[in-house]
This record gives sequence, C-alpha cells and structure tokens, in this order.
Amino acid sequence: MRVAAMLLTTVLLAGCASAPTLPPSISYRVPDNNVAITSEEAQNYCVQFDRVARYQGLQTTADGLVAIYSCVAPADADRAPATQ
Repeated sequence: MRVAAMLLTTVLLAGCASAPTLPPSISYRVPDNNVAITSEEAQNYCVQFDRVARYQGLQTTADGLVAIYSCVAPADADRAPATQ
C-alpha cells in the first residue's frame, strides 16, 4: 500500500512538472495616447517573474486604448510576438 501511494505521488508530481506554463500577461489603459508610460509599468510588473515585458499591441475599448504586454524570458524579448 505504501509503495502504491509513493508511486502515485511520483506520477502526480511528474505530471505537474511537465505541464506547460504560459507567460503572465498584463494590460494597461493608455493615458493621453502615450504607450511609453505603460511600457515602464509593464516592465515593473514582469520583473517580479524574472521576465521582461514584450509589447503585443493596442486594443480599442469603450474606455479608450489598452496596451497589451506579455512577460517573456529575457532571451525571448527580441523575438517577434506570436500571431494569434
């Protein structure tokens, strides 16, 4: 019984370790059409994940423009964003 429980725990942990994770993303309302302000805020947010902010684009909402960023590994920061 003990061996079965240990085997089950090992399988569950292995499954968790191999699960892909998506980088965090964040969006900010763009004040006065100045995207540069949101870039700094996004960088400050992503640093807590040891990542850098990559600009994904703008979205128009009823409240105005929203800048969208993904937090990516520093090595991936210069790559073109994935198209959706």
